[in-house]
Amino acid sequence: MRTQVLAQSSFTEAATAWLESRKNHLGPRTIKDYGEMIDTLAEFFSELKLTEIGGDELRAYQKMRMVKAGASRINRECSTIQQMLKRIGRWQEVAPFYQALPMPKESPHRRLTPEEEERLYRVGPRNPKWDVAYCAFCISANTTCGPGELRHIRLMDIDWAENKIYIQPKGAKNNGRIRYIALNAIARKSFEYLFERAKKLGCCQSHHYLLPFRPKKGTYDPERPVLDWRYALREMLVAAEIENLSGYSFRHHCITKLAENPRVSLETLKSIAGWVDPRILKRYSHIHIDAQRTALASLEAIVPKPVQRCGNDTPSRGKTRA
Repeated sequence: MRTQVLAQSSFTEAATAWLESRKNHLGPRTIKDYGEMIDTLAEFFSELKLTEIGGDELRAYQKMRMVKAGASRINRECSTIQQMLKRIGRWQEVAPFYQALPMPKESPHRRLTPEEEERLYRVGPRNPKWDVAYCAFCISANTTCGPGELRHIRLMDIDWAENKIYIQPKGAKNNGRIRYIALNAIARKSFEYLFERAKKLGCCQSHHYLLPFRPKKGTYDPERPVLDWRYALREMLVAAEIENLSGYSFRHHCITKLAENPRVSLETLKSIAGWVDPRILKRYSHIHIDAQRTALASLEAIVPKPVQRCGNDTPSRGKTRA
């Protein structure tokens, strides 16, 4: 669609045409994200033309969306409009009247306290309805594997002989999230349970998902992954008296514990976790300065004799004293 036609089209038509023109340059996951954001934007901007969208309209959209969405999501949605306005050469006119929402200083995810972690390990096995949620917690807290990564693990991704799993998230936006992760005893035991459960639910081929989709009660589709286990997780967290946590928080918890361990190198942390939030890496650098001090202090085992000068003479440049 030509720029002039794009500018005079309704937002829905213009957004659809804009995304179609970019598909050859984007990955499947990014295309899906843009499609979802455009659907949300279209509910508000509807029949407005791109030439009719300005600072007032963007601020009104931000105010409306703040009821249901966070700053990060809203900013990404507005960024989509920004890219379309740049395409028709109008963003410079709108930019002075637009301001992105301030991002929260702290991550929405947090690590568990030692007491909370102990309670989850104790409370989780009590209810059979929580089995998947509990195993997901055990795996995430011991491998850095996030909920989306765990959902897409297939039977062939588990290497029992080498005691490791292969993580290749569907539609991963960066290759850093594709990796192998070794299994400790807790993670392996959880995978063994889920593997046996999968076989009972009809997962018998290597490409079948470890956590199959349930289209209706008592029926499972091994060719599709489970959507989530948030309701069971919510009940389990309430029983453990833990607030303000999501399934993704367990990945954050595991990464933070690894970062706080001075024996874990940055290379090892990245090989386990893949992509790591820069804020955690910043914290990592502060924690590991103490490990550097300890390492450098070990060099002082042999104390050299101090340099002794004869009188107050200072060696001239280019000369040395015998």
